[in-house]
Amino acid sequence: MITVHLHNILFYSYHGILEEEKVLGNEYELSADIQFHEEHEVIHSIHQTVNYVDIYQIIQQRMSIPSTLLETIVMDIGASIKKKYDNLRSISIHLKKVHPPVTGIQGSVGVSWQKEF
Repeated sequence: MITVHLHNILFYSYHGILEEEKVLGNEYELSADIQFHEEHEVIHSIHQTVNYVDIYQIIQQRMSIPSTLLETIVMDIGASIKKKYDNLRSISIHLKKVHPPVTGIQGSVGVSWQKEF
């Protein structure tokens, strides 16, 4: 089994429940791990693996669409990745809002989503 990692990818997006989040935006950090069973003894071609450029483009496209909930975003990203690659074993996505607009929080908030196939 092979895992493709995309870790600590930064985006500036306009997600959130509060109106100020929809106007001011926030910094987000996303990590994804995509596991698949290799079908060849040795992988020699990009067509025999999960292309992290494709995964990044899926993530980038979804992060550009404002959403109220982080849960919706990670689940949408996971569904799009699975649609592109049908040989997956599992997907794990972690999304953090770097500067949450909550008084008293020093740090980030976020969600994680994992699915096995």
